[in-house]
Amino acid sequence: MPAAGEPVADRFELHERVGSGGFATVWRAHDAERDEDVALKLADTSTHDLSEVRARFEREVRTLGRFEGAIAPASVVRYLAGDADAATPYIALEFLPDAPLDERIQGGALGSSVRRRVVLDLAATMDFLHRNGVVYLDLRPENVVVRDSGRPVLLDFNTAETTDRPVEIRFEADQFKPLELLPGVDSARVDGLDDAEPGPRSDVYAWGKLAFYLFTGAKVLPEDVPESGLDPRSFGGTCSRALAEVIERATTPDPTDRYADGTAAAAAVAHAVGRQRALLTQPATGVGCPVIDGETMGRLAVGEPEPWVVLPDEGRHVSPTHARFEYTAQGWAVEDTSLNGTYVGTSEGWTHLLSEQGRAQRGDDGDEAPPPPTVLVPEHAVLAPVHPEYGIELRLSALDDAEPTGGDDVNDAARE
Repeated sequence: MPAAGEPVADRFELHERVGSGGFATVWRAHDAERDEDVALKLADTSTHDLSEVRARFEREVRTLGRFEGAIAPASVVRYLAGDADAATPYIALEFLPDAPLDERIQGGALGSSVRRRVVLDLAATMDFLHRNGVVYLDLRPENVVVRDSGRPVLLDFNTAETTDRPVEIRFEADQFKPLELLPGVDSARVDGLDDAEPGPRSDVYAWGKLAFYLFTGAKVLPEDVPESGLDPRSFGGTCSRALAEVIERATTPDPTDRYADGTAAAAAVAHAVGRQRALLTQPATGVGCPVIDGETMGRLAVGEPEPWVVLPDEGRHVSPTHARFEYTAQGWAVEDTSLNGTYVGTSEGWTHLLSEQGRAQRGDDGDEAPPPPTVLVPEHAVLAPVHPEYGIELRLSALDDAEPTGGDDVNDAARE
């Protein structure tokens, strides 16, 4: 096993060991190629066979690696590099010093607004993963960290799988696992269990159980969940009736009674909290990321607010908060909040948007009208941060699954 100060893959210098468990040790390391600190997972073969460890690393590289160079929500740990076939298999991820969600909960450090945000963000995260062919399978507090802003981030994809493969892994029981992911379950007790393959519906259940736990603090094992699912309000949870009904359906023991996948569950959540959604797609990679009214896109930068949609940006010309999406009575609009501008392209040409800060930095004082900061985005218009030739091309299309429905959460959602 390498030691502090040693190089890995002629690229990473190990600084300090920050964690270990099961199949890997995790180091804070410096990435010479990117000139930034990363979390470097190194295979640990002291307690497991090398072939088994490689299989775990290969699975994580296969699932997370499909988002390399692609847009992704800030709630999915950023994948930077990996090699499951190296002498010591490794995976490099963004370095997240934040405390795991379970520690934050036990320490009483999560207020009700942060818990609610975690619930909503993780619903959108399951939507993103399932839209892009990944099923997570192990959603629980130990695999989530919460940034200072309140944003959750999913870690540890070593049990995740692509949706084009059968799910063969089984887990030890915990309160977040559905019955179909547990070995030796008597399927006669639950309708639909015989015909249900583990997959996206399993993630829906885990999301619902985590949401239930965040709202109530109550722990209910899978075999004790009633046939109708879990209603947080019956356990003292403080959420709206509409959102409670989504959680109740998500947690039904019969997989066929749940939402079919994270996309359907996230649409139901959007209805429950009265939020509009759109889909931001990247034609070059085929990756699509759901966007909620009021969210932003940009790049991750230390000490800066993180955007919801993280853009690939090797040149670092994208601002941390580059643009903001807003739903209006006339449709979707994009507001530039950057220093370098955003372009919106249609068949009629390009419209250049630039924030007040960006205009001040350029020092434009001529007679020409300055670029507007905001414009309505026609369906499937092209968005190009920085410049049309910079290499990031995106398309925004409305999702008609989130019509405002009123309810207790609407005003809260508007304030967030």
